[in-house]
This record gives sequence, C-alpha cells and structure tokens, in this order.
Amino acid sequence: MSRRSVAVAVAVAVVVSSVITWVASTQIQSPAEVAARAAAPAPSRILVPVERQVLTSTVVTRGTGHYGAAQTLRVRPSALKSGSSVVTRLPRRGEVLDELDVVLTLSGRPVFLLRGREPAYRDLGPGVAGRDVAQLERSLARAGYRPGPVDGTFDGATAAAVTRLYRDHGHRPLLADEATLAEARPAQAGLVAGGWAGTGVQVPSDELVFVPRTPVRVNDLLVDVGDNPGGEVVSVTDLQVVVDGSVPVEQAHLMEVGSRVVVDEPSLGIKTAGRVSQVAGRPGTRGLDGFHTFFRVAVTDAPRALVGSSVRLSVPVESTGTARLTVPVSALSLAPDGASRVQKVTGGRTAFVEVRPGFASDGYVAVTATSGVLAEGDQVVVGHQRAAGG
Repeated sequence: MSRRSVAVAVAVAVVVSSVITWVASTQIQSPAEVAARAAAPAPSRILVPVERQVLTSTVVTRGTGHYGAAQTLRVRPSALKSGSSVVTRLPRRGEVLDELDVVLTLSGRPVFLLRGREPAYRDLGPGVAGRDVAQLERSLARAGYRPGPVDGTFDGATAAAVTRLYRDHGHRPLLADEATLAEARPAQAGLVAGGWAGTGVQVPSDELVFVPRTPVRVNDLLVDVGDNPGGEVVSVTDLQVVVDGSVPVEQAHLMEVGSRVVVDEPSLGIKTAGRVSQVAGRPGTRGLDGFHTFFRVAVTDAPRALVGSSVRLSVPVESTGTARLTVPVSALSLAPDGASRVQKVTGGRTAFVEVRPGFASDGYVAVTATSGVLAEGDQVVVGHQRAAGG
C-alpha cells in the first residue's frame, strides 16, 4: 500500500471516530443529567385580589307559579223567586271581573260581583239592616251611584242607587209587593235578624256575590249554560301571581315573611323578584312530607310565562349587611400559634398578614386584619400551579 493510501485511510478513520463520538454524546446521559431534565419546574403562585363586597348566604329551592287567593263563588237561592233558576250566560276562563261587573246571568237576571267579607245569605230590600247592606252601600258608593250615608240600612237612597246599577247593565231591578214579601217571609224566618224588607226595590240573594278583593280572574267554570246551579258556579283567583315552594325543615327557621326572593328560570327567560308572603307554621302541610315546610312568594312583576312554570327561588337569608374586605376561603392558612392568616404578595415579596375571619358564603370569607395591613386590591396567594409542560 502506498504512503498516500495509508494517509487517506487514517483520515477516514478519524472522521468516522468523531461522528461516533458525537452521536454517543447526544444519546447517552449521566444520571445527574437525567434527574435534572426530569425535575418539575418551580411552581408559580396563584394570586387573587382582596375584594370589598357584601356577602350573602342564600337558600335555593324551586317552586311553581300560579294565581293566588283561589276561591269559589256561590249563589244562594232567593226566597223572592219561585222555581229553579237556569244558567243563561257564563264568563270566559281567564276573564277579569271588577267590582259591580256581572259575573253570570241566571234565567236572564244578572249576578253582580261586590267587594266584602260578609257572604250574601238573604234578600235585601227597604228596611233591612246589617253588615251585608253596608257592603252593598260601599260598593255602590265606590262606583259613584250615591247610595246615601253608608249606615248599613237599606233606605230610599240605597234603592235609587240599586235601580241605577241595574239600568246601567241593561236590566230592571226586582220589585216586590206585599203579597210576594209575605210569601217569602217563612223562608227567611231562620236567617239572622235585620228587619223585614218592605215593598219596593229588592236585591235578591242570588243576584249578588261578595269577594274580599277585586278585581278577580275567572279560573274555572263549575256549571254549564242550561244547568240549574246548586250553589258553586265559578272559581276565581285574584290577579296576584304567587309561587309556592318548600324548604327542608332545618332551613325553615331562616324563612321570614317579607324577605326578598329572586325568581328565575333561564331556560324560559324568566327573571323577576318577589317577597315571601307566607311561611307554614309546621312541616307537612299543603301536601308536603314531614321533612319540608311550605312557603309562598308574592311576585311583583310577573312575566306571563311564570304561571304554571317550575322556577328557581333564591332567598337571601343572612348577610354581612355592609361591604367588607373578603378573600377566597382557600387564601386562609393557619399560623403555628393557630391564628388565621393570608399570604400577601407586594412587588414580588411575600408576607403573612394575620386576620380574623368572619361571615363566609359562596367560597368567600370576610376578614379583618389583626396584624399587618390588608387593603382592597392587595394580592393574596390562594394556591400554586406548575408551569405549562411541567
């Protein structure tokens, strides 16, 4: 082999050796290098600001909306009329009736709606006195019919006002002579005393119904046109929408009449508010089991979709009252002496501030600094997280 060939072979061997050495150096790592590469990156602190806010504890449950104050309207047969009456006209379901509106007609005669707590139980006419007469006079006076002094006595002014009422609705009042009244008196003998009616304008007992409040909304019809009414004719509610809900027995003591309630159901677009209007005195009422207590919410501005819908009821039951310094509960830790503290970060430097925790709700706790300074906007540590890829 010539000297030139030997030199080339040596050069190739050197190059190959260098390549092998470089490959080995990139693939082979020392235990220290392996440990260094596998070590987790230093964790970073999770910081949140101290906030000044009002903390509130809330009871959340569900309820169903409906119209309130359901009641049934009944007509009492009149001793002034012979034979049975027939329903000749009925209101529509959902119709709103106000004071002195005609609820329905019986044998073509009107049945008026009046405001009062005394039920209609007898025929009213000249000379009759009592609370039912006073209710009639008040209704007539509110509508501008001028029945004279509201003294509970059916007199000439009352009769004139009744006549105007009937004529305004296209009817004539019932007039009774002595023969008709004499025939009716045996049937009235068992009723509460208040004087026998004299001849003239009469208000038969089956031509008026009293309700505590007006207007009312027709909820259901309990008779059909052509029926002989046996008493109950129409069920009504007031126009106030209410939501009936319940809470577990252990939360019942937190519910107070007058408490504000948020009423909502996002899926139905319902968002409104109301007040607790009623809390049952014991569990197990209104069809509930013995572990739940009934309560009712009166809604002030009810959307149409609320009636018949199941909605969420959020009732704030406790509160800090005023805005307080608050931190997430996770920001609190214990010092060696058992005191509560938070870790405040200022300009990259950390310092512990001892605090006295107070009311807590929704993951936040009200705090008062007892050692050091803590102010709104300060950054406190709530945890640590590893860098991305760690």
